[in-house]
Amino acid sequence: MQGKLSAPPSKSISHRLLIMAALSGKKCRIDNVLRSDDLQITLQALSKMGFFIEDRGTTISFSGERRVPPQPVQIDFGNSGTSARLLTALAACLPGDFILTGSPRMQQRPMKPLLDALSSAGVTLESHRGFLPVTIQGGKLRGGEVTIDTGHSSQFLSALMLVAPCTEKGFQITASGEVASAGYVELTAALQRKYGIDLQWQKQTVSIRGSQKYQIERAAVEGDYSNISYFVIGAAISGGEVQIGELERNSAQGDRIILQLAEKTGASIHWSKDRVIIKGQTVRGIDENMNSCPDLVPSMAVLALFADTPSRFRQVGHLRFKESDRLTAIIENIRRLQGKAYLEQDDLIIQPSALTGAALPTYNDHRIAMSFAMAGLRIPGIRIEDPECVQKSFPEFWQQFDRLVSN
Repeated sequence: MQGKLSAPPSKSISHRLLIMAALSGKKCRIDNVLRSDDLQITLQALSKMGFFIEDRGTTISFSGERRVPPQPVQIDFGNSGTSARLLTALAACLPGDFILTGSPRMQQRPMKPLLDALSSAGVTLESHRGFLPVTIQGGKLRGGEVTIDTGHSSQFLSALMLVAPCTEKGFQITASGEVASAGYVELTAALQRKYGIDLQWQKQTVSIRGSQKYQIERAAVEGDYSNISYFVIGAAISGGEVQIGELERNSAQGDRIILQLAEKTGASIHWSKDRVIIKGQTVRGIDENMNSCPDLVPSMAVLALFADTPSRFRQVGHLRFKESDRLTAIIENIRRLQGKAYLEQDDLIIQPSALTGAALPTYNDHRIAMSFAMAGLRIPGIRIEDPECVQKSFPEFWQQFDRLVSN
């Protein structure tokens, strides 16, 4: 893998900035928005919720006005967990009636901790045993003190944080137990502070005053560390050199740690102005706690296949609740390649071994498809099934991949 590319816009930041812009109540503009299936779901939902939006491709403008829908609004979140969690909290905050649903897989993914917190803060809602579909009478979110279980997803906490400034009381949110994917909560907090929100974060508790306004007249989405992780791994395992631009070196994105992880496994990483250069060398095994950056586990698992020693990825149990059961998907695909992967409680262990090509299912999971595509740099005969699932987060992935391997 050889060449240069520009990082696509961050999916996580695109979702958050659009919601913050909608809540600002002012005329504002967001540039460099990622256009993917997930972001299309969020934009359509915001429009159905009554916000006046001008869509000019990667630039989205809000008028600052909202019309309360006269009839109950039906919103299908498809397979977008981020849209479902963040926008369910938004619906609770907005006057109106909402009927929220999603794909069959999304209806199996946890929602109960968020729904319980919203109920305790004054919202009238009904759900299917804590899962989608959910009906919500919006506009009754008062705020207050809530405790929320974030063991399955940090999105429950981020959802409450985003709407907290717009409530009367504000929120004091305590996370019970360890926060899964904590890097995304840190990202939410960093964006809120950047755009005018005062918040306090001590240990497991986030406190946000009510009756605050987002100050977000114009913003631009930075490059996505999650989506460049595949090319970092591709360079590392193929002995190539990839240069990636449009990244914020001091980003609040938790997945920026991909550069440190690649360096630990033997890759050479250095910055030149606004570009990071990854050179593949030897590949070493790694022992790392991945609880705060679970989206990197599929790509790091592929890297581990080509290491000279075994690798252990710790505390990755919450990967069972993603777009697919990612732990099962990773292990099954590694075994199809005749590799060795297994679980010890919530740790994923991968032992290097001789590998052969195979047809690999993607389980309708974009990160499984993009990660295992990189294995094809070293193993002849790999075929990725349902490659179009990358439309969820990175529609240009295959074009970028082809360009970098055809140099």
